[in-house]
Amino acid sequence: MEEEKRRCRHISQEIVEAIMVKLQARSLMRFKAVSRDWRGTIESTFFLERHFRFLKPLGDQARILTISSETRYDRLAFDTMLFSTNGIVHEISPYPPITPIHQFEGSKISVPCDGLFCLYSNTQMSILNPATTCCRSLPYPTSTIYCVLRRDYTLLGIGRENSERRRYKIVCYFECDDKKVNESTKCKVFALDSNTWKDVDPPHCRVRYGHSLVHLDGVIYCFTREIGPEHAKVLAFDLHTEKFQSFSISPYIGFKYSRNSGMHVLNRRLCIFDNDTLLQIWGLDINKGSWDMMHSIDVSKFSQSWRIIPMATINNYVIITNDDYHNLWALYDTKNHVLHHTCSLGRSKISFGMLYFETLVSAYQ
Repeated sequence: MEEEKRRCRHISQEIVEAIMVKLQARSLMRFKAVSRDWRGTIESTFFLERHFRFLKPLGDQARILTISSETRYDRLAFDTMLFSTNGIVHEISPYPPITPIHQFEGSKISVPCDGLFCLYSNTQMSILNPATTCCRSLPYPTSTIYCVLRRDYTLLGIGRENSERRRYKIVCYFECDDKKVNESTKCKVFALDSNTWKDVDPPHCRVRYGHSLVHLDGVIYCFTREIGPEHAKVLAFDLHTEKFQSFSISPYIGFKYSRNSGMHVLNRRLCIFDNDTLLQIWGLDINKGSWDMMHSIDVSKFSQSWRIIPMATINNYVIITNDDYHNLWALYDTKNHVLHHTCSLGRSKISFGMLYFETLVSAYQ
């Protein structure tokens, strides 16, 4: 450590920052111990923004984070797989285990945003960043909700405002009365910087709790609960204006809500998918409010009891996984050719898998 300190005295601060901004978050977390100057640089808002902008455009590879529970130690363990057109690399435990604030088993996990994701249950909520090992407990919003939040009727999502302030917010949908058709879905928003929940005007429709909330460009998306392909819609909540908007899913798509359908962000577009023998993926054109087919993948070779879902895209390839067992990962091209394939993640029990973008963003941002 002393030798590193002596060496860094002979390097200008500009060169040091130019090098550090290209490093992974987990390396920078160790470098914070080198000196006070380095720690101050890495923790500054200016450096965080530079680091975020440098790493974000990388689109020729994708990192999949898998989370499992170490029952003996009551900790969350992390593995990652790095996908590229050159192959699939299994990175064993790149992040140290985290002891969650509440029990992992029986909890739900939100889709991550900028390296942050939520872990929540009927009684507790927390936000984590595995790359920085930061874990923050969130105040539970029951003090202003005149009902008990139920796991099957509660849905959390995290996103970032599409504004200069870049504020991170958590959206919580919940039901108070399952019998009310258009009035029961409520919505609360939590701002990380103010540490407070607030009620927002309800969306005047019900949301589907079997699918995760998805964030893209300052907007949180989910499915509404209308019945039948002719009524299928996507509900959008703008995190900055805190207003709702809905997009109809064209009837000609024949989209139906089922365990094999879902929503994801692929190639910077909001996508919906459905699969039987074909995994069909449609992308939304926000400006036109219309949908177009992006991919159609033959998945008939896999067991029909599996839920095949798309995780990410790399150039013309789509990463798919088996969401039931997390033991099937493949890279498909537009002609249904498998570029790479694996069936083992190195752990006997994988509890959750998700596309993960490593950042220095703090859970206290």
